[in-house]
Amino acid sequence: MSKVSLIGTGNVAKALGSRLALKGRPVSYGTRDLSNLKLAELKQQQDATVKTIPEAVDWADVLILAVPGMRDRAAAEQLASSLGPGVAGKVVIDATNPLTPYPGLEVLWDGSSGGELLQAALPTAHVFKAFNSMWTPLMQQPDALGQPISMMFAGPAGPGREQVADVISDVGFEPVYVGPIRYARNLEALAELWIHLAVPSAGFTQESFGMHFAFQVSRKEAK
Repeated sequence: MSKVSLIGTGNVAKALGSRLALKGRPVSYGTRDLSNLKLAELKQQQDATVKTIPEAVDWADVLILAVPGMRDRAAAEQLASSLGPGVAGKVVIDATNPLTPYPGLEVLWDGSSGGELLQAALPTAHVFKAFNSMWTPLMQQPDALGQPISMMFAGPAGPGREQVADVISDVGFEPVYVGPIRYARNLEALAELWIHLAVPSAGFTQESFGMHFAFQVSRKEAK
């Protein structure tokens, strides 16, 4: 079973890490500040450890980035540098969105999506986009809607694809692969729509769906 490091210690990291730990996954959290008193809650999770970011990267097979999104190439390169040389060859799941501040919360790109910028900054890693199109309530309770929830993901075809699908399944979602990392731009745009419908006063719509909804993939298998 692949070891997973969550890079970040906020709500998304805690929600995903706790779900993976419940499945028996070895889990670690990477942080810039090991002296932060808020880390005590993470250390109480089953078998979870807290490390510096480079240590967490070196330890893991799969990384999940749960940090502020990257809106330009410089931000992607800065994040890539913070991971250290151990990221080479690793599977990296980008759960971020390049958002403007509240209340706009618009996806803002500098030529290409955050996922594509990250792949360019990590040419020897296998970058996937996933977990970016919903917020923590459904991550914490993926069965809340009474049916399996689809989690679309994008990234390179190859061995890493199956690792990502397994991680998504262990969190409690139905993995749905949509193609290469180029489609991160579509998943990030979908995330913007989800946020504007879920977060009061965000974006430009007057519609409010609440946080307990998801975009679902329904398909009939070909015979």
